[in-house]
Amino acid sequence: GPTGIGVLYGKRARLEALPPFAGGGEMIRSVTLEGFEPNVLPYKFEAGTPNMEGAVGLGVAMDYLEAADLAWVHEYEQALTQYALTQVVKVPGLTVFGHAKNRGGVIAFTLEGVHSHDLAAFLDQKGIAVRAGHHCAHPLARKLGVVSTARASFYLYNTVEEVDLWIQALQDAARLL
Repeated sequence: GPTGIGVLYGKRARLEALPPFAGGGEMIRSVTLEGFEPNVLPYKFEAGTPNMEGAVGLGVAMDYLEAADLAWVHEYEQALTQYALTQVVKVPGLTVFGHAKNRGGVIAFTLEGVHSHDLAAFLDQKGIAVRAGHHCAHPLARKLGVVSTARASFYLYNTVEEVDLWIQALQDAARLL
C-alpha cells in the first residue's frame, strides 16, 4: 500500500527559525565546504521526492471522512469490536487483554503456547492481517507478563463475516499450533 504522509504546521516565524532535521533535494538553497543554507519555507522541510500519491490519498481520505457520519462510524466500530469480543473468548487457550468496555476497535491477545509472531504468520496464511509484537508498549508487555501479543483492529471497512473468519482461523490455530 501507500507509504505514510505527514504535515508540519506552525507559525511562520517559528518554522523559519527551526532548523531542518535532515538535508537533501529541494530543501537546500546552496552548499559550501562549510555546510549548507536551507531553502525558504515550505521547501526547507521537504527532503527527497515528494509523496504525491500520499498527498492525493490523504485528500481523498479527508473528503471521505468529512462526508461520513462519524457518530455512526464510532457506533459501528464499537458494535463490531463487541461482537468480536463475544466470539474470541470461545477460542480455547486464547487470552484477551484489556477491558470489554471503554476500548477502541482493537483486541490484543495471546494464544497459549504460541508466540505471537508465529500466530500472526499462521493468520496471514489464512488471509488475515494482524500485528504482532510489543506495539511500542514494552512497559505494558512487562506489566502484563507477556513477551508479546497479537493485535487485531476493527474499523468501518471490516464486516461481521470477516470477524467470523478471524475466529475460525484462531480456532484452527488453537487446534494445529
